[in-house]
Amino acid sequence: EKESSLYKKFKIRGSYNELPNDFAMMEEVISRRLKHVEWKYPDLIIVDGGKGQISSALKALTQENVKIPIIGLAKREETIITADFKEIMLPKESKQLHLIMRIRDEAHRFAIGYHRKLRTKSIYS
Repeated sequence: EKESSLYKKFKIRGSYNELPNDFAMMEEVISRRLKHVEWKYPDLIIVDGGKGQISSALKALTQENVKIPIIGLAKREETIITADFKEIMLPKESKQLHLIMRIRDEAHRFAIGYHRKLRTKSIYS
């Protein structure tokens, strides 16, 4: 069961030379999340992406001296990437893969709603 009350939003602060930089943004968000010691650390971090996104998240974990298991879900063939960059291919009908995909899709739904709200707010400000 999802606990929406534990969802967190982070507005990207870095300018990244006005170009989107997924890796730098991933590192920023993970780092900022970990700085909130009043929030319980997650048991697992799931990132949407492959080795580059995992590397960025690992960099933030290392800088904050925090050890949390991490996996990525790469789009190509819905491959799971581990923290040591091993690739795991679960059967398409696997309940485990479907759970990870549902978590990813819920995170997307939440983030898209937040970004729409920010865009609407900036249009009418």
